[in-house]
Amino acid sequence: MTLIPVPQGGASLMIAYQTKHVLVIGHNSIAANRVLSSLEADATVYLLYSHQERLCPELVYRIDHQQVKVTHDLDCLKQVRFDLGFICESMDTMEETIQLLREYRVPVNVTDRGDLSDFFMTSTYRDQSVQIAVSTNGQASKLSNRIRRHISSHLPARLGDAVKRVGVLRKKLKASDGEVASKVRRMKWLAQMCEYWSMEKLAELTDAEMEGLLDTYHEDEGYESAEVPKGSLCLVGSGTGDPDLLTVAAVKAIENADLVLADKIVPAEIIALVKCELKIARKYPGHAEEAQKEFNQMALKAVQQGRQVVRLKQGDPYLFGRGGEEVLFFRQYNIVPHVIPGISSTVAAPLLAGIPLTHRSVASQFLVTTGTGANNSSTPLPVFQPHRTDVFLMAIHRLKDLVRDLINKQSYPPTIPCAIIERASCKDQRVIWGPLENIVDILESCGGSRPPGLLVIGHAIHVLKSENKGNQGVADTLNTITSLVHHPNTNNLLPLHDPESIC
Repeated sequence: MTLIPVPQGGASLMIAYQTKHVLVIGHNSIAANRVLSSLEADATVYLLYSHQERLCPELVYRIDHQQVKVTHDLDCLKQVRFDLGFICESMDTMEETIQLLREYRVPVNVTDRGDLSDFFMTSTYRDQSVQIAVSTNGQASKLSNRIRRHISSHLPARLGDAVKRVGVLRKKLKASDGEVASKVRRMKWLAQMCEYWSMEKLAELTDAEMEGLLDTYHEDEGYESAEVPKGSLCLVGSGTGDPDLLTVAAVKAIENADLVLADKIVPAEIIALVKCELKIARKYPGHAEEAQKEFNQMALKAVQQGRQVVRLKQGDPYLFGRGGEEVLFFRQYNIVPHVIPGISSTVAAPLLAGIPLTHRSVASQFLVTTGTGANNSSTPLPVFQPHRTDVFLMAIHRLKDLVRDLINKQSYPPTIPCAIIERASCKDQRVIWGPLENIVDILESCGGSRPPGLLVIGHAIHVLKSENKGNQGVADTLNTITSLVHHPNTNNLLPLHDPESIC
């Protein structure tokens, strides 16, 4: 059985109404705004005002330049068939005026008097022929402006240009095949382009390209001839966070994209390079899986629409970045992502902090692992090896449990040197170091963690450490004497940034 929609009362009938004649009563800026809206709708505007000396400058300009017709009383109702009337000022004869307008079947809007109005004005966004209207039906007109700004800020670039070019193509199509019997075919053919071509591509359609499309339309037997541009997906490693450390290939991919889907922890300095539509992953504890699925579906839809999609990932896509999982997902849809490597914090962060992962006679190997398993659980941990440097990613948020397990279960010495490196390569890079058994307390004394960060454990931490740095402390790096040095339990720590402010 077909489900019949249940009407939900309280709405307005939203229509794009092309008016012929509009009457505006008032002398203030509100009246000027109604005049402008009516002129933009190509209406002939009649202005009635009571105080010449109180006319706002904009209305004086409209009158002087003959953009409006001035009327001195409501006798104009006898000569002109008005489509709409606006009362924009208080008046002693308000009820009589409204009654007279309605006698002449003129719908009325009274400023700040919803109870007297036949219709409401909307908060409108316009880009050439595109208009998007927001109405709260008289409930919260000021809030409608905020809603309109929010909607308009998320619209694709060059929307007006795209509509204009599609309008030209529509006219050309109808002129080349105007048969009534071809109406359905024309509609389906054009609908395919509107649905699957990117706005940027539609906005850039030239007359020559339109002629080529029309030739294709006439050569086949249906709308399938409107070939959907081939989209692409690129997994881009954004490195550690410094834009100067991005690969040339990564920069080009970001510049050429028309949609970028970025990890939440990609630093703002990298995000600033994005000039097209941008989406930030809504990943937070307990929601990572849903956010990953959401991004996969967004990327899939965009590629199928012919868009150039960049999946911007922190570090390197294949190193604890789910890059492999994403490749397998898109293979199901015959999409082969192009993968651009990024400088991984695994090796870059220790280097920038002044820690060599390997050093002769100290560390002959290094190990990279995660400190967090699926659903924020514990994960298998390595057994301590004295000649190895260990790097733990995604470990700081469960540092206390991790340190306890390493010492009690994996034979790590309590006094083994370790360091937490936060926001490596960024302007606010910070290094917190000390013995493994004390690192939790040292971090807490600094005000807590600033994601993203990683944990390094091993004797290599002391190899290049400057002589002016003690057994534990906080600094921007370990291997320079001039670096700003702080020790726990002081009030002069490196500034702490709110983790929630990170992208």
